[in-house]
Amino acid sequence: MYKFRGDYVIDFDLEIKKARPINIKEIELSQYRIDGNIKKSIILYNTAIGEIRKRNFDLAINDLKKALSYNKGFNEAIKLMGLCYVNMNEYKKAEKTFKELNKYSIHDELADEYMESLSAKKSIPDSITVTETAETMFNNKKKQSSVGKRSKGNLVISLLIVMIVIAGVSTNYFYPQTIQVGVTKVKTSVQSIQEKFQANNKIEDSNKEVDKNLDQDKVLLEEKTISNVEPETTKKNLEDTKLEADNYKNNTVSMLNDAEKVLSDGNYEKAASILIDMKSRTFDDETKIKFNNLLESLKPNPLWAIYSDGNKLYKQNNYSKALPKLIIVSEIDPNLDIMPWITFQIAMCYKETSDKANAIIYFNKVKDKYPKSQYVSNARMMMSEIGN
Repeated sequence: MYKFRGDYVIDFDLEIKKARPINIKEIELSQYRIDGNIKKSIILYNTAIGEIRKRNFDLAINDLKKALSYNKGFNEAIKLMGLCYVNMNEYKKAEKTFKELNKYSIHDELADEYMESLSAKKSIPDSITVTETAETMFNNKKKQSSVGKRSKGNLVISLLIVMIVIAGVSTNYFYPQTIQVGVTKVKTSVQSIQEKFQANNKIEDSNKEVDKNLDQDKVLLEEKTISNVEPETTKKNLEDTKLEADNYKNNTVSMLNDAEKVLSDGNYEKAASILIDMKSRTFDDETKIKFNNLLESLKPNPLWAIYSDGNKLYKQNNYSKALPKLIIVSEIDPNLDIMPWITFQIAMCYKETSDKANAIIYFNKVKDKYPKSQYVSNARMMMSEIGN
């Protein structure tokens, strides 16, 4: 941080340099099973860091947005996206992003510091940081001083030569021998002056070398500072990812408990809907066993009860209400003997509710998955009718 108008302003350039990729293997080795979507979000986060190092902030932001589409609570990705907007001088977007970060208790204090520093940064003309402004002024002064000293030295030498020659010639115009002695003295004086300025130039070069070494030391010190921060950042990233994995597991357990409760209350359709929504989730051994047990408990009687309601509504031409019940049955147990008929019913429900795209998909399923069933010819006829 740098002192500015009595407060401390975060160096956003240093903040973005401190971002380090998350080691997925290290998390897996710590016995935390990572969900597929979380793993994708981490990969995209790491890709974004690579783009940032190339100064491709637009590409980095795209990667971070994709990462957040897989994992909305990925606060490290939100933080990094805000820093990208700052580097692109898009302060309104940065401010909006940091406000989003403020929702997470882990980063609420940091978000406040970012917002305060962003306000200070916006007050600096041309979006130049305090450090850049100071360094630019200092470097320009060094250059001007160096060029000025050399030019000044050359000018002084030239003037002295002219003055000495004029003085010698005007004083001894009628005395050639005296002129010769004067010229010799001029040469000696000029040589002496040149030697002094050469010595001064050597001192100036020596000072430049010292400045160069100081700049190198500054770079090394900054790199050392960043490397010292890295283990702490990596540890924090691991802790955040562990927290997200724990939250994901807790959410999975909560959904299973809800399904179990409504199932015990006899609300089979609601229980089945919850379990269908959970099919794409990644389970550990414990939750996988519970999920499978609940799924099996829907077979056969509860499932037949759901189908009976759906089939009754279908025969009554109440296709919009029959459709969700028939889909639940096909999702819970796709190996039922009557699945060719259920698939055809679903297709007809879509057709009669004017969803032609899904109707064609399910009519094709009848054709492709159950080519020997008695419903294939009807499916072809319906598709021909939709096409017309």
